Amino acid sequence: MKVLQTNNFNAWTFSLCMSFIIFLSIGCKKTTEPEPPLLGTDAIGTVYDFDNNAYNLISIGNQGWLRENMKAVHYSNGDSIPYITSNPEWENTTQGAWCDYNNDSQHVMEYGRLYNWQAIHDSRNLCPKGFHVPTNDEYNKLINFLGGWTVAGGKMKEKGTTHWTYPNSGANNSSSFTALPGGSRSWTGTFEGDLGTYAGFWSSSAAPTSGYGYSVWMNNEEGDISNNDELDESYGLSIRCIQNSGTNPGLLLDHRDGKIYKTIEIGTQTWMAENMNLDTAGSWAYNDDEANAAVYGRLYDFATSGKVCPEGWHLPDTAEWNKLINHLGGYWVAGGTMKESGTAHWDSPNYGAFNGSGFAALAAGCRIPNSYPGHYY
Repeated sequence: MKVLQTNNFNAWTFSLCMSFIIFLSIGCKKTTEPEPPLLGTDAIGTVYDFDNNAYNLISIGNQGWLRENMKAVHYSNGDSIPYITSNPEWENTTQGAWCDYNNDSQHVMEYGRLYNWQAIHDSRNLCPKGFHVPTNDEYNKLINFLGGWTVAGGKMKEKGTTHWTYPNSGANNSSSFTALPGGSRSWTGTFEGDLGTYAGFWSSSAAPTSGYGYSVWMNNEEGDISNNDELDESYGLSIRCIQNSGTNPGLLLDHRDGKIYKTIEIGTQTWMAENMNLDTAGSWAYNDDEANAAVYGRLYDFATSGKVCPEGWHLPDTAEWNKLINHLGGYWVAGGTMKESGTAHWDSPNYGAFNGSGFAALAAGCRIPNSYPGHYY
């Protein structure tokens, strides 16, 4: 592929490459791993499920979490999730199902709905597009980032007693996770954990015991969090969703000049996690300063841009960019999870940036005739 394609994603135009072998793409410059922002107290975007319920996206460390419990009654492809009210049906079903706590819909807007474990393991995906039910490892990463299980519960629980029963010990919600005590439904169909006392969340990880999944719990009496708890998959618990992110970081050697580039898998694509820095005719270091090229990569004119990728890689087209953006939840929220966090390489405020995807986009500027304005090319 020798043609540079562009789109209007945040008015950026990128010069990047994509692998022919595995039909995956590569992305932008990443130097040393930046320190993630401690807590994302402000929402950095809004996400909608199939039923048009709105959820706030927050960043905690380098993870993107939805701040509200799931309310969906359809999978992300539009298929209905069965609604079960009777106890015997709840106990005996072998498919995904949801219910309202105590079969009372007045609780839904605040506490969300309860789902059995089968619902989260359906390939049609309960979470909004670009998101998934977190694994046990992803929950443990969150808990460790917040200081460990003895204190993370307080940092995740909504403070006060509007929704939590007194004393709601340790709660300060400094993470903005805003955990609410939505109760639970047992495997027999009876409702447990009165609203106000317990918050239980499914993970998507299966426990060693057959028919059991892992869950995490918080309560009103303590500021800790119970993780790695095994629970019968017929239980009904609250669900939070986490944004899809990059995995399996790798390295790519460009044999032309010996430079090594980081790569990252995002969904079914593989992207460079650094900007190209091949010194060739038709390329420039920003402001003619080679120190900038070492950090941000080089700037290329259109004629050169299609020739700079290493062997086996190519410039992504619009469809490939859109596939990446959709995998990360859509253009309203993808920018934050693609941008490097902090202000080491972005001007303040670098709104919404937490680099949850590992893409590590940098504000590398651009070159127009006789000047170097600060726009990305």
